[in-house]
Amino acid sequence: MLKIKSLFNKLNISNKNSDKVSKLKNINHGNCSYCNKPFTEELWCKECDPFRMIEGWTSGNNDIDKFIKDTIYDARDTGYGYDTKFLEWVPFNKFKDIKQIGEGGFAKVYSATWIDGKAAYYLLDGNWIKGKSYSTEVALKRLNGSQNMSIEYLNELKTHWNYNKSNNFSLGFYGITKDPETKEFMMILEFANKGNLRSFFFKDFNKNLWKDKIGNLFWITANLDELHRLEYCHKDFHSGNILQISNSQSYISDFGLSGPSNKQDDKVCGVLPYIAPEVLNGEPVAEFSSGKPPFYNRKHDISLALVICNGLRPEFGKGTPEIYKKLAYKCMNANSSQRPTAEELHNIMYFWYECLNEEYYQEKEKYGYKGKEVKAAFEEADKEIPNISTSYKKNPDAIYTSRLFTFNNLTKPVNSSIITSYLGDEENNNEGTITD
Repeated sequence: MLKIKSLFNKLNISNKNSDKVSKLKNINHGNCSYCNKPFTEELWCKECDPFRMIEGWTSGNNDIDKFIKDTIYDARDTGYGYDTKFLEWVPFNKFKDIKQIGEGGFAKVYSATWIDGKAAYYLLDGNWIKGKSYSTEVALKRLNGSQNMSIEYLNELKTHWNYNKSNNFSLGFYGITKDPETKEFMMILEFANKGNLRSFFFKDFNKNLWKDKIGNLFWITANLDELHRLEYCHKDFHSGNILQISNSQSYISDFGLSGPSNKQDDKVCGVLPYIAPEVLNGEPVAEFSSGKPPFYNRKHDISLALVICNGLRPEFGKGTPEIYKKLAYKCMNANSSQRPTAEELHNIMYFWYECLNEEYYQEKEKYGYKGKEVKAAFEEADKEIPNISTSYKKNPDAIYTSRLFTFNNLTKPVNSSIITSYLGDEENNNEGTITD
């Protein structure tokens, strides 16, 4: 974050210019559509639109226009002179070098160069002044079939925006554009240069030690905890929807299925191996230890749904620490009330990460774990990483893009005897158990 003094030098703004800006308030060219007061100058209301961005453009969709303008309108209430978050409407011709880099069940993703870059505004002498912006690489997420912006797609935009503006653990959401040929809307997002977690594991799994993986889980659980604090559930949480900025820095993406945590939804949608059995949202914890997506060798159909309900869980990689397996099995408990919350997981991941990186944490004991034992367990597991093969032959019917499921008459979820042995009978006294 730039210091105020350097901002002044970079902007090179004089008091004379500030006086000139302040005199504009007496110019009237109509009324603001938000406050209905006279414009400060043509198509600009200084009170509602400090960035001069609300009027004079349209996306062609009233709901999108209002959504973008509301973020600008709200930003003026922050009172900050820098690091103010709001969305922009950006014409499609402001992007170049557009290349498709991914495709999911409901969207396509492209890399692109944003020629002008994100707008930067600074507060000086009571006036918002536009600073210099720079060309930058971004991701464009095309929302398939969004020409007539549905409630579901508008929900994704609003959820991602509310999540983005509330914390610093989220992937940047900069604005919206529209493909002039297909008329589909596209989100302008921070570019994740390492791709998604699944592709990252496939390429670099054996290059990362357990402290990197715990670092990933620290970021992921921080993301998830913040989403839950907003009283939202992700509902499509899998490794393809976790994006990598660095080897140990991860962000949750794709909020298309997210909704209020207290709202029941009859639709079951997502990637089957990651859907919790009672829903038929799970954690990709086993994938961190093996480098392989769960149930890659099985057809993702009703038979898999049934065996998951009957206790089948993903396998762990060779050498996975017992403390890690026990926590992972807690996350996969058939009894949802016995699973740790995102906040609890985040606290544990923070403690484990500090145990692996800070000497004095090894003398601490938290959440039932001793610092020295945590460090020793993961350092021993590091020795096996070079011997773990991440190559696998995927079943052609193992589908890792989100889709709609309509399963009926599934059995009540139970734990396997392995999970029961790890968790103890006291945590499973209300659940059935099967023999593997």
